[in-house]
Amino acid sequence: MTVDVAEAAAALQAENDILILTHRRPDGDTTGCAGALCRALRQLGKTAYILQNPDITKRYVPLIAPCYPPEGFVPQYIVTTDMAEEKLLPDTAEQYRGRVDLVIDHHRSNPGYGRKNLIRTDAGACAELMYDVINALGARLTDDIAECIYIGVSTDTGCFKYSNTTAHTHAVAAACLTAGIDGGEINRALFETKTMPRFQMERIVFDTMEFFEGGVIALAMLWRADIDRTGADADDLDSIASLTRQIEGVQIGITLTENKDKTVKVSVRTTKEMDAAAICQKCGGGGHIRAAGASFDCGMEEAKAAILAAAREQYDAKR
Repeated sequence: MTVDVAEAAAALQAENDILILTHRRPDGDTTGCAGALCRALRQLGKTAYILQNPDITKRYVPLIAPCYPPEGFVPQYIVTTDMAEEKLLPDTAEQYRGRVDLVIDHHRSNPGYGRKNLIRTDAGACAELMYDVINALGARLTDDIAECIYIGVSTDTGCFKYSNTTAHTHAVAAACLTAGIDGGEINRALFETKTMPRFQMERIVFDTMEFFEGGVIALAMLWRADIDRTGADADDLDSIASLTRQIEGVQIGITLTENKDKTVKVSVRTTKEMDAAAICQKCGGGGHIRAAGASFDCGMEEAKAAILAAAREQYDAKR
């Protein structure tokens, strides 16, 4: 069942003992949305928690850790934030598969797997939609809620640089700044400060990047041996996929990352001429029109061949 913002807020108002789930390999948007919603619900006197996510990185721990449930908590209402499909549930949430009551999301590939589904694909970040829900709930935009929302909005729009940034995006960010957050310091921490492992991984990306179709497609491969050698963790690799799209003339940027279990994560970033989601859907993945991903159980070279073939098919269809 599809619902609007007012209906989603009404559903939350009618419930208690709420558990919020974030997606596998959580980013700033899913954690920011969860953190903001949980704090808003608590402000209204409700019992609400966020399920621990085993993939959480140190960058986003402060957004959700204060909201972890106590031992023995039995939720009565399940909400997911920024989760395009149920297969993205973390291992800790498998028991809730098929039991999601409310989906709050902005991915166009979302099939509507909840009993109620608030999906607004025009939102650059799910946090924009969460801001509207929190307003509809009648909660105050405190500085801790505003910080969660701002982190979600800024990370999913590339610090407001990506084409998914809209007037509403800036309006939400402005409201967060008015609430008293330090936007400059958040931006510096998220987008400017680099650890040494991150710096080394960026150098590897630029040193080893390959180009195809006359420079229209750029591809980088992050091998596990290099990740381990530099000491890079998930925080260090966050948003690194955007580097391939920074080269002039590149319309399709592809980054392959070898996981510890030898499976492969593929991230695709495109310019306005191409559709990242369509490329990844050919390989069983999905996402947004400019940013999407897929996973492979094969090795790096096989994954490279498959995603490159899908990218070339997209390029041939568009030129």
